[in-house]
Amino acid sequence: MSKTDIAALERQALDHARQGRMIEALALFEQVARALPQSAAAARNCGAACLNLYRNDDARDWFMRAEKIAPDDADAALGHGTAAHMLGDLGDAVAAFERALALRPGWFEATLARANALQHAGRLAAAEAGFVQALALRADDRGALNNFANLRADQARIREALDLYAKAGSEQGWLFALNYDPAVLADDLSSAYRAWGQRNAAPQRPHPPRAPKTRLRVGFVSCDLRRHSMRHFLLPALAHLDAARIELFLYSATGKEDAVTQRYRATAKRFMRIEGLDDDAAAARIADDGIDILVDVSGHTAGNRLGIFARKAAPVQATWLAYGTTTGLGAIDWFLADERLVPPGGERHFAERVWRLPSAYCYDPPEGLPDVAPLPAAKSGALTFGCFSRSIRLNDKTLAAWGAILAALPASRLKLDSLPFVDDATRASFAARLCGFGARPEQLDIGFTAPQARVWDAYAGIDVALDPFPHNAGATTFEALWLGVPVVSKRDRIPLGRFGDSILGAAGLADWVADDVPGYVARAVAAANDVAGLAALRQGLRARLAASPLGDTKTFGRTLADAFFGMWAAKTPENP
Repeated sequence: MSKTDIAALERQALDHARQGRMIEALALFEQVARALPQSAAAARNCGAACLNLYRNDDARDWFMRAEKIAPDDADAALGHGTAAHMLGDLGDAVAAFERALALRPGWFEATLARANALQHAGRLAAAEAGFVQALALRADDRGALNNFANLRADQARIREALDLYAKAGSEQGWLFALNYDPAVLADDLSSAYRAWGQRNAAPQRPHPPRAPKTRLRVGFVSCDLRRHSMRHFLLPALAHLDAARIELFLYSATGKEDAVTQRYRATAKRFMRIEGLDDDAAAARIADDGIDILVDVSGHTAGNRLGIFARKAAPVQATWLAYGTTTGLGAIDWFLADERLVPPGGERHFAERVWRLPSAYCYDPPEGLPDVAPLPAAKSGALTFGCFSRSIRLNDKTLAAWGAILAALPASRLKLDSLPFVDDATRASFAARLCGFGARPEQLDIGFTAPQARVWDAYAGIDVALDPFPHNAGATTFEALWLGVPVVSKRDRIPLGRFGDSILGAAGLADWVADDVPGYVARAVAAANDVAGLAALRQGLRARLAASPLGDTKTFGRTLADAFFGMWAAKTPENP
């Protein structure tokens, strides 16, 4: 192939890439790379195209090839690190970014990328230093400010996180962090969401009057139709929707796919990837599909597509499951909940109307969970409390309650297990805070367990789990119960502070939910004084959860379908 032909191929490939046609671009870049086997630039172009197609293994191979050809190619090292980070190989990612920085000192992109990888590895002190360095290079870079805010959130330094999100112009990051601020009142929180909804309103698609139907076409939009904790709640619900009544469409907002994605595909009549469509195009596609009811299961989490819902892509729209509070969008008609999650009077906290199910969730536990272990306190004589939830939830009000529990039970212990506790400085900070609230150092076991199977095994060492507040835990509460560990919770702000009440109430454990901090502390102390009762509860807890509405996935699927028909028939301003 002549140099002229190669240059023409490369120009054509770049044109495809600029227009988002990455499959076509990659095919041409690979032709160029075969024609120029000693060109690091050609290998890098292939790696970049693979990254855009989420073919991260292939991307890393191409960037490694480029590095072998040109060991002094800093761009190849950066690409290698990016692919490794996407693959979750954080050690390799950090090493690659450090090679890039050695080749090009003071390089902002590599400095920021290294800090991000360090944070995701739980090395918060080193990540913090990296973000400080990145911001010294570009003080107003929104990405650096946003990711530094994420780190402050992991450290439960919420006010600092909020300030950084505001500087970054990250409205949804700011809202997400606000959920965890114990000083914010429920009314102020819902007002902040409504204000976001008003700022992000869009022209809505018109829809004809609704006529009665015997079969509804229901679409779900999510960026997490893959290996994600949401699969334990969403997949069983979708699998039990009656295909004779519900025609299921799934819209995936990410190009990331895995074996779990294939399970989602098997539940649906049609599965479509929309990550390459903007909100207007995606809303038009969904409208063309004739969707009757469109369900958001992302809320304000990363990668959400709330802009589609702002455009009223379907006649009826709802939000459920992943985020747990209002979206703030008036274009979404319904928020799915239950009476514990949103008790009567709680409707004022939502831009949407509240549709109450008998239970807001169903649960299919992860594969490979161990059997329920014997109660540790039966052997040790003293209770071990635990919390395996995210560190962002561990504010001073929660830690003060835990300190009071440990002070009241001097022989008891507390185990905290979360990724940020890999970091020595983070462990020391949380230990010092707890000791300031009455705990003693020897009562604390703070760290991180990996991989996931070892985390589940670690529940064998826990007698009672403690739920944070005002933002309760979710998935870890289900895991604790399935592994025989009861959870002490406290009712707090609606609805994020009612997850515990919703889950425990449905499991028949409403007496483990307190209304205030003294009641929360007293319930934990009472559990310590009834070791025999705890042992009996532990052995029967898995069966109790399985027999509850949370474990009855078939009934939940029928109930969810009934709810969709109810929403379709409901009288609203658009459907008088």
